Amino acid sequence: MRRFWPALLLLAFAAIPLYRALLMGQAIGPFDHIRQFAPWNAAAPDQPWDVLQADGVLQFYPWRDMVFDAWGKGQLPLWNPYQLAGTPLLANSQSAGFYPPHILLGLLHVPTSIAMTLLAWFHLAWAGIGVYFLSRRLGALKMGAVFAGASFSLSAFMLAWTALPSVITTVSWIPWILAFITCLLQGQSEGKERLRYLVGLAFCAGMMILAGHLQFVAYGFMAAVLYTLVFAFASAGGARKLAVLPVVLGLALGGILSLGQLLPVLGYSQFSHRRNTPTAVGYDAYIGGSIKPHELATLPLATLQGSPRHWSVREEKISAYWPSIVKQGGNFAESAVAVGPLVLALLFLVPWKRREVWPLAAMGLLSLLLALGTPLNRLLYFGVPGWSSTGSPGRIVVLFVMAASVLAGLAIRPMELAGRKKFLPLLPFVVTLPFLVWASSMSGMAPEGIDAGAFGSLVAGAISQAAFPMLIGIVIGGACIAVLSRMDDRRVKILWIAAPALLAWTCYASDIVPTGEPLATQPSVGQERVAIINGSWGLSQAGKAFMPPNLASLSRIHDLAGYDSLIHRDTVAMLTDVDGQPPTPLANGNIMFVKKTADPVKLADAGVTQVWSREPLPNLGTPTEVEDTWAKYTIQGASRAIGAEVVSDGYDRQELSVSASRVTIKDRNMPGWTASDGTNTYPVKGDIWREIHVPADTKKLVLRYDPPGLKMGLLIAGFAWLVLIALSVVAFRGTSRKVKPSVEVA
Repeated sequence: MRRFWPALLLLAFAAIPLYRALLMGQAIGPFDHIRQFAPWNAAAPDQPWDVLQADGVLQFYPWRDMVFDAWGKGQLPLWNPYQLAGTPLLANSQSAGFYPPHILLGLLHVPTSIAMTLLAWFHLAWAGIGVYFLSRRLGALKMGAVFAGASFSLSAFMLAWTALPSVITTVSWIPWILAFITCLLQGQSEGKERLRYLVGLAFCAGMMILAGHLQFVAYGFMAAVLYTLVFAFASAGGARKLAVLPVVLGLALGGILSLGQLLPVLGYSQFSHRRNTPTAVGYDAYIGGSIKPHELATLPLATLQGSPRHWSVREEKISAYWPSIVKQGGNFAESAVAVGPLVLALLFLVPWKRREVWPLAAMGLLSLLLALGTPLNRLLYFGVPGWSSTGSPGRIVVLFVMAASVLAGLAIRPMELAGRKKFLPLLPFVVTLPFLVWASSMSGMAPEGIDAGAFGSLVAGAISQAAFPMLIGIVIGGACIAVLSRMDDRRVKILWIAAPALLAWTCYASDIVPTGEPLATQPSVGQERVAIINGSWGLSQAGKAFMPPNLASLSRIHDLAGYDSLIHRDTVAMLTDVDGQPPTPLANGNIMFVKKTADPVKLADAGVTQVWSREPLPNLGTPTEVEDTWAKYTIQGASRAIGAEVVSDGYDRQELSVSASRVTIKDRNMPGWTASDGTNTYPVKGDIWREIHVPADTKKLVLRYDPPGLKMGLLIAGFAWLVLIALSVVAFRGTSRKVKPSVEVA
């Protein structure tokens, strides 16, 4: 058990920001944000609106719910029948339908809210353990490695993205990849030991891709390539350069392991509504999401520019996080660069002469430059296919936070505080003071249309709220550095190990992760399709949407609208035709609303039989049912199925009861659908809707969805998994599994 104490400790630390979910039975996500909308119609939440965090409820919770449900029913999570008149589920990538932990929790029928909490807990801890492993391989003391792991897993970036789980799930595998690359490049392993490292690298690379967020997957591979090149060519001799080959093989094998999920994603992406050609105008918009220089002021404290969970002026609905006023679409999570005063101070104590730290420094520096929107981004935006469709470039700052955490762990070593070094305990204060002065000078940044005095009050209020947490951070940091010369003292070790948790809890972690009671489901309407009228969505304030998109799927209601990261361009065109205008709100191009301008005839043609709205719709006549704040309208003569009846919808199939030789199902037809009566197979035709011609005596049909690339991907990936298992058996048979760290920093 003593051997595993760092992992157990990091697991315990990861529970700290999740205590509301773990102890109070709440779910991770800002459910109170969404509960104010009809049909729940609850009071406005106590916290400011956070449009990015809302995605945790609107996208990830429904996606995870359907993936778990599919595996629990013995189906493949390939298709979402409830949104956008049907849309791929696996092929949006972030649903991560083939990610092994998701499969396991689905097969075990773990409730979604509990499953997502357990996954968040595991991946925060897993990221920390990976950083610990990497730090030890680079020579850190055990307590320095634990400090590094906890600093990263409890960093503002990781906690701010917890409600959007594909991010932390993907990121949690990156330090493991770097750790196994380090093992291969250090030149201390050979034979079976090297094979074990190659197997570990391939497994982690495959899991990173299966975790689903392809933008962070790209960051992971960028980090791996840069780290490998700098490590190999900064080392003496040619042996380590030759070790680059196993690294390449490991990364390649990891990519092959994920092809069952990756090929359908790549195949569907060619139809994406976000697919574009890189342009100068698009590049300017892309760079607009980068971290601005003034946001670097939060390096010593995440909330130095205000907390996104608190009000500054509640009556006027103004968030304390003032950068959202200065920067279009500015969001706390997108700019979570903070590492804390102690990590900042330790960066000045890193043994920079050791070549092993150079790859981390290169990774951290490059990621920071890219996050700041420097011209380096042009190489990616215009040179890498598909990069122009990715999210904010500021997100790559996670690699900087990771590198800073590891480097800080390497700096924790015995040091006599004699002579000038006796002033080292003041280092956390010295490195923090310039950022505090810088933050105070920003009161003059009021954008046009905002009163300068009121804006100055926002800045001053944020700093005053951050003063006490910053003081706590400086005191804890100074106390830690003051005892560097007494590293053998047990109390000193405990202080260093507990420092990241103390700093996180006292400074920012207590309310970064949003939680709440999951939403109640709505009564099912069977196999009918509904159109829910929405019209607005806000970046800084909640819109007046009726039922936000994707939430119908939680009640297994078929909704014509939806919200997805990948939407077929023909679906967007269909909704544009129905609405008579673009279906997207100005705030988000991935949300597809049915608006009050929708044509009843075209709604009927889309298989909509009911329209739900909180506003009167005179063109639809008298409501057939009236709730407290909203009404239901019936579209006469409309039907989702013609010549058949939909018996059931699954995640890889659809069962029909047939009554005519020509069947039309008003569900989106995409490549991969086929129909069978149990004996014969029939093609599914139609540009928009599914059309099948069958013999007159046909009574039943089962439509199955086999997205392009799935079978080939599963076949190749299955063979790769067998190879990996065989290599694992060879590598671990008759050998010790203990991995010794490299020489510790003296």
